[in-house]
This record gives sequence, C-alpha cells and structure tokens, in this order.
Amino acid sequence: MIKINAKDESFRQEVQNGAIWPVVLRVCVPLAIYSWISQLFDVLDTLMASRISAEAVSTVVYMVQLQHIVFAVGNGLAVGCGILIAHAYGRGDGERIKTIVSTTMALCGFLSLLIILVIPFTPAILRLAGTPEIFISLGSNYFAITLVGIIVQFFTTIYISCERCRGRSRKILALNMSVVLTKLAVTALFVFVLNGDIVSIAWATLLSYLVLLAFSVRAFLAREDAFSFSVRYVRFGKNTIGDILRLSFPSMVEKMAFSAGKAMVNRMAANYGTEVVGAAGISNNMSGLLTGIDVGVEDGGSSIEGQLYGTGNIERTVRVYRHLLAAVAVIGCTGFVVMRLLTDPVARLFSLSRGGYDPAFHEMICTLFHYELFGCVPLSFAYAGFALLLGMGKTRTILIINLARIFIFRLPVIMFFQSISTLGYEAVGMTMAVSNSATGILTLILCELAIRRARSASPEVAGKQRVDSEQLETSDQHKP
Repeated sequence: MIKINAKDESFRQEVQNGAIWPVVLRVCVPLAIYSWISQLFDVLDTLMASRISAEAVSTVVYMVQLQHIVFAVGNGLAVGCGILIAHAYGRGDGERIKTIVSTTMALCGFLSLLIILVIPFTPAILRLAGTPEIFISLGSNYFAITLVGIIVQFFTTIYISCERCRGRSRKILALNMSVVLTKLAVTALFVFVLNGDIVSIAWATLLSYLVLLAFSVRAFLAREDAFSFSVRYVRFGKNTIGDILRLSFPSMVEKMAFSAGKAMVNRMAANYGTEVVGAAGISNNMSGLLTGIDVGVEDGGSSIEGQLYGTGNIERTVRVYRHLLAAVAVIGCTGFVVMRLLTDPVARLFSLSRGGYDPAFHEMICTLFHYELFGCVPLSFAYAGFALLLGMGKTRTILIINLARIFIFRLPVIMFFQSISTLGYEAVGMTMAVSNSATGILTLILCELAIRRARSASPEVAGKQRVDSEQLETSDQHKP
C-alpha cells in the first residue's frame, strides 16, 4: 500500500481547506518566476544566435517551432499525467499516483526510442516539413542535437509536473536556476570565447537539460515515494493508459498543431524577407517575457484546481479561477507598461551581431513588437482560463481554442493582409495582435460555459458548496 507522506498530506489539506490567496501565491509565484526564466532560456538562445548573424537567428527561430512539434508528444503526456496525478492527490490515492507516474514514464521511454531512430534522417525530415534550404544547411545539425534534448525533456517534464502537484514550487525554481546558470556559462564560453555557431548553442542547451535530468532520476528512484517510478506499477490497461491518452491526446494535437501553425506563419512571414522571420521570433520572445509569467500562473493554478476538482469541490475550484483572473489582470497591465518602456533597449541588444549594429533590423523588431504587445493583455486571461480547463480535465476545449487561435485568428488574417492589403512586414505584428486578443476573449467565454455545465451536472452538491463558500467568505470578513 503506497501512502502519501506527511508533508504532502499537509499541503493537500491546505489546498482543500486553507485560505485561497496564500495557497495561490505559495504555488504560483515561484512557478511564475520559473516560467519566466524558462522563457528567458529561449530569449538567450535567440540573443546568442543574433551575435552570430541575422541568418543564424532566423534559423534558430524557425527550428524552435519544429522542435516544439516533436516535444508536443512528450509534453502532452506530461499534461495528461499531471491532471490525473492532481485528481488522485486531491483524493489522497497514493497507489493511483504511482501507477500514473510509472506508466507515463514507460510511454516516454518508448517515444524516446522512436526519436533516436529518426535522428540520422534529420535533413530529409526537415525537407518533408517544407523547411527552406538555407535553414536546412545552417540548422540540420542543430536540430539533430535538440532532438536528443527533447528526449531528456520528456522525463524532466514529468518530474516537474509531479513536483508542481506537490506544491514544491520553490524547489522547481531552484532547479531551474541551476539549469539557466549552466546554460549561460556554457553558451557564453562556446559563442563568445570559442566563436562557435548555432550548433554550439544546441550543445549548451543539452548540457543544461542534463543537470535537471540528474535530479529527476534521483527522485524517480525513491522507491517508497508515491511520486516515484516502479516497473511493478506500469499498467497498460484501459483504466490507466486509456485515461492518460484520453487526456494527453488532445493536448498533443493542440501543441503540435499550434507549433505547426506557427511554422506556417513563419514561412509566410519569410515572403517579406528571411530577416522578418528572425524579427518576428524576437518579438515573440520579448512578449514571452510577459506571458511567461502567466504560464507559471497557469501551471500552478491547474495543479490547485485539479486537486479540488478531483474531490468534486466545484465552487472552490471556481473561486481559485476568479483569483487567478485577478492575478493575471495585474500582471498583464503592469507588464504592458514595463515592456513598452524596455522595447527600444531590448531590441537594440538583438540588433548587435559580429557584423555590427543593424538599425533596419532594430526598427523591424520594434515595429512588430509594438503591435504584438497590444494582444498580450487579453491573452493573459486565456492562461487563467487554461488553468481552470486543465484542472477540470477539459483538454479538448483547450485543443479547440488553440486550433482557433492558429487556423481562424492567425493564418487567415495574415493571408488577408498579404493578398488584399498593401501592408509590408507590419502585417505580421498586426496578425499576432488580432489572434492573441481573440484567443483571450474566446477562452473567457468557454470557461464560463464550462463552469455552468459543471454546476448543472451536480446542482445539489454545487449549491451546497456555493452556500458553504459564501458562509466562509462572510466569516472571514468578520474575523478581527
């Protein structure tokens, strides 16, 4: 019989019964910092590549979307795994937690073998994906090394998912800091001291991932822990692998389609010149310094709401969602002002290469980011909504939202600008503003529908919980 240890049980009780703001801040603040640092990871890759040449940065930006398509499979499994773990954790079911973790690890092992087999055929795969030849010649070796890094990420993502469910946000932050510091040191050595190319950046990234893998392996080998791996708990039956795939598959498709759609947008942006692809990627990374914080709120909020929803506590789940909306509203508005002030100096950093300062590239980045930033505030609300939908296990709804984001709000818009309007590369930035704003609005609407359905599915329970919640809020207000 696998039991949850005393520390994990104490956190579980805090989530179920404690004051909401302290729980949200305890879990989400370190994860928001962690997510922001992870976004900084992408910015550093792009910044280091920009020191090499504009063609190098465009190659990295293009390859990143293809990497995300592959990583979407393992990340999707981690999403499904995390939802099921959160639900089981909320019920205090240690046996179920260990079964889910062990089975998901086995699935990731199988996927890793498949990726290893295709690595020798990287150039052919890139051509099948419609990659321009200039990017293949510069980035095929880079892409092959990043595939190995993706294999490592399969396992570290599951580990982070487990730690997030346990409320160990500070530990996640500390581990990620060690990864980023390793990344900084090794990349600086390769690029600035040894004058390496983008392949050097790929090696530096892989080495930094291995740091986190070492901690992951140690945690998964702790036999008495409910969150560890055991061959005896690997189950390929319908109740285990069926549940994992049911929740993971929509997430896989959503992430793969989203990355594929972004790759298609990059190809269309290349019609304005290859440098526009790099400038658009830099703009996206700059906006990610804002939305990356929201992703941390999403990760932390989904683990909290997953535990609550797993016990049937619908009203407390909704209350957490309302708190998250307030948090991302503050983050979005504050971040908008800060990033507006930092646009020019940050863009200037990306405009410096070994060939010197490029004022045209600098202006291109600023223009694209000017438009994209306006969509970041409404997009912030989407991340709070994703937390709710993930906690409720509604990965299909998130799939619908992100498919709409790419194939309704983004691709048709940029096609419209290119075929009908006389706009230049500014159309790429305008497209991002439109798609991000529309995504935020659609998510808010679908979340309210999901809440209504959850309440109507069990009106007696929901009604009782609503009364209890209102009484609790009243009693809190009258406390001295």
